[in-house]
Amino acid sequence: MKPLNKAVAAALVIFAVGSFPKVRVLADESSKAKLNEVVAQIQTLEEVKSENERLVETRINEIETIGQAVSALQDRIEFLTEEKAAVNERIGLLNQLKPSNLLQAAVLTIARAYTVLEEAERTALIHGELEVYETYENQYLHQDTYRVIEEELLLKKSEIEENLLQVEALVNSEMTKKEQYTNVVTEAQRVSSEASVTLSALSVEKVTLEEQIEKEEAVRKSTTFIWPTAGRLTSPFGYRIHPISRTRRMHSGIDLANSTGTNITASQNGKVISAGYKGTYGNLVVIRHGNGMETAYAHLSRISVSVGDVVTQGQSIGKMGSTGGSTGSHLHFEIRKNGTAVNPMNYLQ
Repeated sequence: MKPLNKAVAAALVIFAVGSFPKVRVLADESSKAKLNEVVAQIQTLEEVKSENERLVETRINEIETIGQAVSALQDRIEFLTEEKAAVNERIGLLNQLKPSNLLQAAVLTIARAYTVLEEAERTALIHGELEVYETYENQYLHQDTYRVIEEELLLKKSEIEENLLQVEALVNSEMTKKEQYTNVVTEAQRVSSEASVTLSALSVEKVTLEEQIEKEEAVRKSTTFIWPTAGRLTSPFGYRIHPISRTRRMHSGIDLANSTGTNITASQNGKVISAGYKGTYGNLVVIRHGNGMETAYAHLSRISVSVGDVVTQGQSIGKMGSTGGSTGSHLHFEIRKNGTAVNPMNYLQ
C-alpha cells in the first residue's frame, strides 16, 4: 500500500469511531436557558398559588366552623347567666321568707303546726319555676328546711359559675384559634396576590422569549447547516481510494453510515430542486438554499419529498439506504457553493 493510501486508511479508521447527532436545536442558548428559568419560576409560583388557595379554602371552612361553635357557646353562656340570675333570685326570696332567728322559727313552727318540707317540695323550690315560691310566701319554713334549700341553691350557683368559667375559656380558646386562622388566610391571600402579579409578568416574558427564540431559530435554520442524520463518519471530504473502483478520486462530500431506514433530514431551509434516481448517486435529493448554497443527499432507500417542495431544517426528506454506487447502507452528503462541492465539515454545526 502506498504511503498516501495508508494515511487515508488510518484517517478512515479514526473517523469511523465518531458518531454525530441527528439534529441540533439551533436557538441562542442564553435565550433558551432564560426561557427554562422562566418556565421553572412559573411552575413554582403556580404550585405556591394553588397550595395557598387550598390553604385559604381550608382555613375559611375552619373559621366558619369555629364561628358556629362560638355562637353555640355564647348561647350556653347566656343560658347559664340567666340560670345564675334565677338562682340568685331564689336565694333572695328564701332570705325574705326565713325567720330572723331560731326562737322565732320554733314559735312559728309550733303556732302553725308546720312540718319539714318533703324532699320533692325542696327540689321544686330549688329547680322549679320562680312562681313556686309564691305558694310559700305566707308560710315560715322550719329552720332546717331553710338551711337545706339554701345549701343546695348555693351549690347549684357554684356549679353554674364553674360551668360559666369553662365555657368562657372555650370561647377564648376558639376566638384565639379563629384569629390565628384569619392571620393565616390574610397572609396566604397576600402571597397568592403577589404570585398572580409575578405570574402575569413572567407569562409576558415567556411569550417574548418564545417569540425571540422562534425568530433566532428561523434565522439559524436559513443560515446554518446541521448534521442531516445520525451515523458514523466513514469517509471524509477530499481525495481517497474509491471503495469500488479502487482508484484515487476526489470525494465530494462526507459519508455517514448507519442502518437502512435511518431518517434523513434537511440540513437547512430550502427548496427541493431534484428528487429521483441519478446514476452512482442512486436515489438523490438536492435542496437549494440561499446565497448560492445547495445540499445533496445520495444513496437513499426512499425519497419522501418532491421537486418544488419547500422544506425546513430538520424536516425528513427520506431514508438511508445503499442505492447507486454504494457498498453499504450510508448517506453521501454534499454541500455545494455556487455549483462547487465544498468541505461540509467547515459548515456543519
